Formats: sequence, C-alpha cells, structure tokens
Amino acid sequence: MVLEAEIPKFTAWIGPALLWYLFAGSLLAVIVAAVAWMVQSALYGPLAAGDRVYRGVLSGLADLAGMSPRRIWALARLAIQESLRRNVLVVLGMFALIMLFAGWFLDPTSVNPGKLYLGFILAATNLLVCLVTLILSVFSLPADIKTKAIQTVTTKPVRTGEIVLGRMLGFALVGTGLLALMGVVGWAFVVRSVNHSHAVAAEDLVAIRADDGSTTGWEGRTSFDQGHRHRIRLGADGMGETDFIQGHRHQITQSGQTYSVGPVEGVLEARQPLRGTLRFLDREGRPSLRGTNVGNEWGYRQFIEGSTLAGAVWTFNGVTESRFPDGLPLEMIVRVFRTWKGNVEKGIQGSLRVRNPTSGLQSDPFYFTAKEFTVDAMTFPRTLSATSTDGGTRQVDLYRDIVDDGRVEVVLQCLDRAQYFGVAQSDFYLRSGNGSFAFNYLKSCLGIWFSMLLVTALGVMFSTFLAGPVALLATLSVVLVGHFREFINRLFDSQVTGNAFLTPGGGPIESFYRIVTQTSITLELEQTPAVSIMKALDTALLAPLRLGSALFPSLSSLGTGDFVAGGFDIPFDLIGAHAMETFGYLLAFFIVGALCLRAREVAS
Repeated sequence: MVLEAEIPKFTAWIGPALLWYLFAGSLLAVIVAAVAWMVQSALYGPLAAGDRVYRGVLSGLADLAGMSPRRIWALARLAIQESLRRNVLVVLGMFALIMLFAGWFLDPTSVNPGKLYLGFILAATNLLVCLVTLILSVFSLPADIKTKAIQTVTTKPVRTGEIVLGRMLGFALVGTGLLALMGVVGWAFVVRSVNHSHAVAAEDLVAIRADDGSTTGWEGRTSFDQGHRHRIRLGADGMGETDFIQGHRHQITQSGQTYSVGPVEGVLEARQPLRGTLRFLDREGRPSLRGTNVGNEWGYRQFIEGSTLAGAVWTFNGVTESRFPDGLPLEMIVRVFRTWKGNVEKGIQGSLRVRNPTSGLQSDPFYFTAKEFTVDAMTFPRTLSATSTDGGTRQVDLYRDIVDDGRVEVVLQCLDRAQYFGVAQSDFYLRSGNGSFAFNYLKSCLGIWFSMLLVTALGVMFSTFLAGPVALLATLSVVLVGHFREFINRLFDSQVTGNAFLTPGGGPIESFYRIVTQTSITLELEQTPAVSIMKALDTALLAPLRLGSALFPSLSSLGTGDFVAGGFDIPFDLIGAHAMETFGYLLAFFIVGALCLRAREVAS
C-alpha cells in the first residue's frame, strides 16, 4: 500500500489544523466583507456601504443563533419525502445490476483478487452515493425558488439557516440510508467472491523420506479451483499449509485418509503494522539521504543496487518481548528494477538482517526471493546466529543481544548484480496485531460517508445563489480542484524547503523552462543566479495557491479504500482527522449557504 506521508497522531494534528482553519476562515471572511463593501460602495457610497455590511452580518448571525431543532427536523423530513418522490431508490437497482454483472468483468485469477473486488465495490459505492446526493442537493432548492414554492416556507416563522440546514440534513440522511444498504450488499459480495476451497487427493502427495527411510512429511498440490492451485507441504502428522498464491493461503488438516482444506487466509484481513523509519546506504556502505535514482519520475520508492554494499535500513521503536513473544513477524513489499532481463522466471535474490542500533551486532543473513506483486512475510526467531569478525559463529538472543531499549534495525540488501530493489518507508513493517475485517470495512464506509456529506453540503450551498445546472458544474469544479490540493501542498513545500524529491519539476516558471530546454524533471538545475530568481518567483506564485487550496475539500484524501483493499487496519487517528476536517467544511458551507440565501430575499 502506498503511504506517501506518515499518519500523525490526532492529538498532534488537531492543534495546528485548528489554527490553520481559523486563520483561513478569518482571512476569507475579511476578503468577502471587503468585496461586499466595495460593491455596496458603488451603489450607496462608502459610509452607507459599511453600515449595510455591518448590519447584514449581525442580522445573519442572529438568524443562525435563533434556529430551532424542531423546525430543522421538519424541513429535513420534507427533503427526505422529496427524495423519495424523485425515485431515488432506483439507484439501489443500479447497484444490484452492477453486482450481478461484476463477476463477468472482475478476473478471479488476478494477482490479488481480494484487492480487486474490494477496490471495485468501494469505488462503485462511493460514486453512486455521492452522485445521487449531488443531483438531489443542486436541483432541489433552485426548483422551489423557480416555482415560488419556497415562499410557502419563508413566509412562515422559518429562518433561512433552517432551510439550508434542513435540506443538508435530509439529503444526508437519504445518502446515509443508501450507503448502509450498499455497504452491506458489497460486503456480502466480497466475502462470497473470495471464499473458496480446494481438494487434496492422497495420490497427489509424494512422501518426503529421511536418510533412514522414515517418512518426515508429504508434498504435492491441491486441485485447480478459482483459476489457481496451490503447492502444499505437510508434516509427519499430516498437518500443514499451502503456499501463498493470489494473496492468500489455506491451512490443511488430515483426518484418517482424507485431507481438509481450510478457508482463505491473508485476504480479508486488517493488519495492524508497527512502522519504522527508513534510511539508505550507498554502494560503498556509507549513509545516504536517498537511494539510487533509476529514472522513475515518481520518487516514492528509492532503489538499492545489487551485489554491492548498498542497503536499506529500517529502525523500529517499541519492540518488546511482551509485544512480540515468538520473534519479529516482518512483512514486506519489495519492487524490482531489472537492468537486464536474464531469466524472467527466476526471481531476484535478497538478504535480511536484524541489527543492534547501538552496538552494531547483527545476525547472519536470511535469504529470500523478491515477490514483486504481493506481500511477503518472514519471522526472525528468538535465537539467531551471528558471525564475528574472526569468522566464528555464536548463538545470540533476539531481545537480550539485538533489541536495544525497544529499538532494532532491519537491513535489506539486493544480491543479484546489476539488479535493484525498490522500497519505501511503509513497505516494511512489523505485524503487531490483527483487527476485524468487518469493522475495518465499516471504517472505510465512514470515509465514503464523509465524502457524501461534503458533496451534499456543497450542492446545497451553491444552489442557494445559482441555478441547478450551474450549481452542479460549480460543485464538480470544486471537487476537481480539491483533487489536486495535496499536490499543490507538496509542490509548495518542495519550493520552500528546496527538496526537489518531494515534487520534481518545480513550479510553473521552472516547468516552462524545462519544457523549452527539454530538461528532464529528474535532473537538478545548475544553481545559477537566474535559476535562483526563477525559483523565488515560483515560490511567490505558489504561496496564494497554497493558501487557496485549503478552501477546497479533497475527497480523494478522505477515501480509505486502499487500507481495506491492502489488508491494513485504518488508524483511528486518521478517522479522527477526517471527521474534524469534514465538520469544519460542513460548518463553513452551511454558514455561506445560509447567508447567501438570506441575501436573495426569496420571499419578496
């Protein structure tokens, strides 16, 4: 799973985020008030304009403060009834058709079918729920204003804030109901699609015999089901497991002359990882800030050269015997970059060591073959072999000799000459526990719910002062711009810090210069006075973009489907941050919508 930025603790995130929210909101309020004053000044003069803006703000705030929960709920029920009259439940039929035909187009023989099914279901649910609530929210209020039906509401003791909040609440409840039904159906579809079994026949097994002729186990293969088969290895007691194929394995038990294959393991999981910090060693074994650049424009993974002293070192904290009593369960994702093909069916060899970060004592290497498209697992046992400088070998204890005050290092090296391993910080982790897949799926649906709330609030807000089609276009535009918010933030941080690896290519002026001179974005420009001036201008141009990007919600950042599809537990710190961000945007959209509707004087 790609995790480009470390997930901060909620307690560390909330303070700066709240300050930034108040700063951005205050600045936007001042700008809007200044624009309103200039418009009113052109009509009524500067003094009268100031008085009108001042009184308008006070009356708007008083209107919001006097809202009644009873009237808000009555208007929300009207919005729900309106949604049902518009046959909103038809979308459930569309979702059912998608489920019926999904089995035709989703390949169960893919590298990881569980990830494929989960990604498809969550994406389809997100699209349909947000699309339905968007259409409801942008066309409802303009239609009432056009037919003057809104006058039957505004002439009663109902405030404009109650109208806006009631519609937001009503359409959000409709979307919540749709999401709940789709989520349950989608969960059942995924569980049913990935669950399967195999058969093991005694004639497909070959006995493994020791030198004295005694049987120490059996090996063979399972039947061909779901587009694949497994190789199996059983112990002398007839118990064992299959190999790891298509993201899963099965346990095998023997009962008399028959063999039973257990359910799927490794697909519908919620791993709880303990992640470390990553640093690199160059081909001479010296510390390096980055790995080798193999020409990839996306710098998420860095590469280490094979058959050299180059390596990647992860430092893990919080490693204790009580937390990992059976050893260190390491899981990893290793990408391979080949400078020559060779035998493509033969994997690239690598080695792993555990090392004491203080004394430098390290274990003998554990050799493995890189699995490029799946998660590989390895457990470092409690007792390890270590070779000293004089060539002697001794046994060391993992927690007594290697782990130092809860810290331990894992060193990765590539062994094949002229080949490269590509890794990122989140690619290696210690599996510290397992969560509930069903609960993790529910948390992912919560991310879809956040997106639905934002789309609904945006649609209602724009519908207070725009016609339906224009409000739809404005909402889609905000969602599209918000999709690039994280990129703008990284680009600005790259310009300020001078770290071109965050976002290669530079700002608009530097990008234009690279296009004209045909200079690759992976190459650093020579630090001349002209280049320094160009970067300074880019920073000045990106500053307002960085500030303005905070006004646009990023629906893509709220999505947590990658966690569920990758089999990782969604951290509560991330859910808390998403919940607070969503609430902040909802509050702002509600206030803007209420003030805009009040300014229209729809009852006149």
